[in-house]
Amino acid sequence: MKRLFVVLFAVSALHAAPAGAVDGGVGPPDQGPPSVEQDPRININEAPPEELVKLPGIGPTRAEAIVAERKKRRFRRIEDIIRVPGIGRKTFGRIRHLIRVR
Repeated sequence: MKRLFVVLFAVSALHAAPAGAVDGGVGPPDQGPPSVEQDPRININEAPPEELVKLPGIGPTRAEAIVAERKKRRFRRIEDIIRVPGIGRKTFGRIRHLIRVR
C-alpha cells in the first residue's frame, strides 16, 4: 500500500507542471512580473481625490484628508494610511489589497 502511494504521488507530481515551467505565478517564462502600468491598485501618493473615492469606505472628505496627509509627509508603506484621520485598521483591512505606494 505504501509503495502504491509513493508511485501515485510521484506520477501526480510529474503531471502537476509542464517541463520548464517557472513556479511563482508570474506568467509564462518569457514574461517578467507585471509592470507598474498594468497594476490596477491605486497609488495613494499620487492619486487625485476623484480616484481615491473609488476605494471602499473612502468618501470625498477622507479622500481630501489623504491628500492633505501626503502633502505633509509621503506614505512610505501602505500601512501609513492609518495616519489619516478617520481611517483605522478596519478601513485599512478593506482597502489594503487595492492600494500601493511607489
